[in-house]
Formats: sequence, structure tokens, C-alpha cells
Amino acid sequence: MFTRQTLRRLASDKVFDRGQDLYEAGAVKKLERPGPTRFLARVKGTYSYNTMAWLASGDVEFSCDCPYDFEGICKHCVALGLAILDKYGASLPAAAAAETAAANAHAPALAAAWADRPEADKLRFLHQALAKSDDLARQFLAFGAASVPTAAPAVTTAADLLDTLAERLTDTLSALVFDEDFWEQSQAYDAYDESDSLYTAGLEEISTELELFVRELLGLARAGQLVLALRYWATASLAIFQVEEPALDDFGIFGDYGTDVLERWETDLQAAGWPQVLLAAVLPPTELAAALRWLGEYLASPPGQWTNFEGSWLPLLLAFAADASAAPQLADALQNAKLSPEARTRLTLQTARTLPDEAAWAAAAATLLPTDATVAQQLLYFYHSKGEGAARLRTAEKAFATWPDRFGGFVLDIFTPETAPALYRAALRHRALANHSLPDFALLGPLLSAAEVAGFVQAAVDRARASHHGVAFAADLLAQQADTNSLRKFVLGLEWLNVSRPDEMERALARLAALNPLPLMLELETRLPAYLAGRANAKRGHVLYQRLASWLATTRHAAPRLTEPVLRLAGELREEFRTLHGLRDALRLADLLPPAELPPEKAKPKGRRGK
Repeated sequence: MFTRQTLRRLASDKVFDRGQDLYEAGAVKKLERPGPTRFLARVKGTYSYNTMAWLASGDVEFSCDCPYDFEGICKHCVALGLAILDKYGASLPAAAAAETAAANAHAPALAAAWADRPEADKLRFLHQALAKSDDLARQFLAFGAASVPTAAPAVTTAADLLDTLAERLTDTLSALVFDEDFWEQSQAYDAYDESDSLYTAGLEEISTELELFVRELLGLARAGQLVLALRYWATASLAIFQVEEPALDDFGIFGDYGTDVLERWETDLQAAGWPQVLLAAVLPPTELAAALRWLGEYLASPPGQWTNFEGSWLPLLLAFAADASAAPQLADALQNAKLSPEARTRLTLQTARTLPDEAAWAAAAATLLPTDATVAQQLLYFYHSKGEGAARLRTAEKAFATWPDRFGGFVLDIFTPETAPALYRAALRHRALANHSLPDFALLGPLLSAAEVAGFVQAAVDRARASHHGVAFAADLLAQQADTNSLRKFVLGLEWLNVSRPDEMERALARLAALNPLPLMLELETRLPAYLAGRANAKRGHVLYQRLASWLATTRHAAPRLTEPVLRLAGELREEFRTLHGLRDALRLADLLPPAELPPEKAKPKGRRGK
């Protein structure tokens, strides 16, 4: 699926930002759509360039006639991609699906044509394809590696790169200077607001220096030189981690230089498509076997480790586990590797999904269930689709016990009070408390004993008292149970101003006013003047005046027999705090004070009579 994240993955961070600037500046001209999945435009940068994009097999490919020759797409392609998303975004998924369907429809015809074509036509087509793609040509050379001389130029060049890699990285990163000149010349410079900009600018400079090494690594991967690519990545990661500091860091922007640079290296590689690109090439069986053998030997006795060593390797190992050719051999290759039980289980899970092996997948998923909500959800739907009721119930019980917010809804959708009585009640109870839901409580009540209902109500009261959330819900429950004494203690025991939602407090006051109005009236007579005098750090102003007036109005409407004492209290507040005109206006707006009296009309001055 083509999205903005696709563009971020295809371009470096700097190139993406520049492409976005181009697009926002209106540099994309004459955008055309000659086909459902083909797009053309002229993009004006320093010069105007012809750009093209087309959706293929659920992905997107770009071309541009600018001289950009680095890793990833150029800024003109980014600008074109953003223009396509903004103008045609809604129609792209359907177009891509149609393209994929068309490609799938051609598959039988392609197989038949390949079988019917003479060998000469096949060879001619292959020759033309290899001539148009250097990467494909290198993959072809590597395929059937036994017949390729070991001293082939590409392999020799790659080996030379690897031999000097650690030294080149160390020299490059150790020579960087982060001083006043660097900061003032960076695009992030702001003399008044440095914040994290220093660190960001430093990382951008590091990305620029790492760009060559990213290109070298991806070049090896795309050429199908799998073993060399793995060795390159492992050597580079260790060398980066071991770099102690730059030549100069006047601002102390790096806490641990090697670790910070290593994180940036992994981020840049991920944005460039690593490690998926590793297995995208057409690989000969000998190369794949050699790579797996090297992996097992390296991870059994690594020459050195860096921070989060296993976490760095796991995405790469999972990429092998997701590959149909590598997955069957992976477990044997990693038999002696020093991996944690969880990492091995995750590899087993992915391998079982790839092969596929449903029993092995379910066993691995069950192991990961207590620590991975996503896997737990997949396992639940797996058992649900298989109709395995007992396994589904066991899994749901474990998942709900660990993540009740996430799996409560699933439980209530799939089970009933008859098929899973205890679990259903627990999920409904959790949702009623979490959502302060009276309808859920109405469904729950008949499933509970009297003691359990009382326990639920007390839990709601305790939560509301501790968090000042769900105050109205707790008051509603106490009112439904006609527990006047508990309702009075609960409402009068709250610090009303601490209840963040005014409507919640008003509803709670209304419940108490309807059942036990006199204690509430006495509390209002004491508490309202105290709030105006600063109780609970109350600040005089419009918000306070509005809340006080609302509490009085709510009490009056919920208990009409309190109309006279409520109006009397409003008048007393007006008299005691005569200088608070905002209070007067709030009380008057709530119909708690008489309307404002119009000033008496002044007598018109008599005009002078002319003499």
C-alpha cells in the first residue's frame, strides 16, 4: 500500500524533507495520470525534471531524469509521490488491487507462454533484462556460484570494502567536529531556542557520513552477496559501537557517542529497507546455505557485542524466518546460537507461519501470550476460526486476565453467560466499571448475588473517591440501591472542586438532593462561602462562580422544597460578597437572584427660554 510512510522508507530523511519542501512550494507541475497506476509530472528544483511513478504489486516505483545517484529516491520523486497522495490518495488502493488482480490473471498465460517459447527467445529476453539492471546482472553472476570464479571483480571489491570497513568507520566518526561553527552553519540553528536541535543536527550530520556505508551494505544485499552483506552489517555495527567520541563535542550533545551513532545507523538502515532487502535478491541455494551457516557460527561465539545486541539481530533473523527458502533451515543453523528463550520462540512463531505449521505456531503463540497482546489476539482468532471452543476459552481467560481493557470486548462479543459464566461476568464487570456504564450494570446485576452487587457498588465508590472520576456513576449506583446513608457520606466526603467534570458533580448533588436534601443544604451553606474565601485553593473568578451557581440551581431543581433556602443562600452570598460582580451575574443567570433593576430615568433638563 502506497502511503507517506512508503516515501519515508524509500528516501533518506534529508531527501524526504527536501522533497516535501518542493511539493509545498508548488514545484510539481503538469501532474498527469495516463493509466490507473501510472503518474507523470514535471518537478521544478534547481532545474525542471521529468518524473514518473507507477504502482506495481502493491508497491510503488519511481524514475527521474535528474543526476541524483545516491541511495533511495530523489527529492523530485518524493514531491511527485506527495502530490499523487494528495490528489489521488482515495483511489490508489483500488487501482493497486486492480493491477495486482490483472498481474495474477496473467500468471497462467505467462507460464504457458514460457513453456511455448523457444530457448532462443528466452535467452534474448534474459540478455536484455540483464543489460538493463546492474543489480540483476550481479545476482545472475552469483546464481550458481560454483561456476563463478572466486576472484570475480565484484566479490573482490566487496571483500576489500569489508577488510577496511572498521577502520574507515572509526576514522570517519572520530573525525567529526560539533562546535560553534557547526551549530551556526546547521539548518537547525536558532540562537534563542536550542532545545533538542543540537542533538538533531548532530544526528543529521552523522547520517550524512553514514550514507556511503548504507549504500555499500545495500549494494551487497541487492547483488545477492548475502554472506558478505551479513558480515558487513555485523562488522559495521560493532565498529560504530566501539567509537568512543568525536573529535570535538563542545556542547556535550552526545551521552554515549557509540550508542547514539549505532541507533542512528539502525534507523537509517531501516528507512532504506533493511533487513527485508537482504532476501529480496534472487539467491542461489549455496549462497543461502553459506549465509545461514555463518549466522549460526557468529551468534554462537560473537567477537563482540553492543547495547541491545539481540534486539538488533532479531529483525534480521525474523526476516530469514519469513523467507520460504530460509525458514526450513533456520532452526538447525541457529542451534548453538546464544539467543534468549523469548527470541527463539519468536523465531519459531515466524518460521511456523512461513512453512506453515499450525501446531508449532499455536504452541509458540501460547508461550508468548502473557507478554505480547498482539500474539494473544492472533491466537484467539486462530482458535475462533478453527472452532476449538475449549482452547479459545483458555486463551481468552489468560488474555483477559493480563489485558482486560483490550480483550474485554472480545469476551463479551464471543461468549455468553451460558458458555463462559465466570469470564463473561468478569468482562462485563470490568467494562461497567471502566466505562461508568449504567446499561452494563443493568445487564450485570441479574448475574450477581446480592453480596456481589454490593461489592461492585463499593468498588465504584472507592474508585471515584480515589480518582475523582466516575463520581456520577457511583452516586447513581448508590441512589439505585437506595443507600441514602452511603450516598450522603460519599457526596459530602468529596472535595467538590476536585471533580474535573462539573456535570459529574452536579449529577451527584442531584442524587443526594432527591434522597436526603437537608444534609446537602447544610453543607452548601457551609461550603460555598468557604470556597469563596479560598478553601481547597479555590480561585475567585468566572469558573468558580459558575460552578457555585450550578450547584445551587441543581439542588433547587432536584429538591423543590429547598427552593426557599437555596434562594436565601444565594441572597446571602450576594450580600456577603457584594464586590464580586461576576458572582452576582452567575447567580442571576441561574435565576437565583431577582432580575437587575433598571436605573430610574433621569428627568430631562429643561431648556433655557430665549429672552
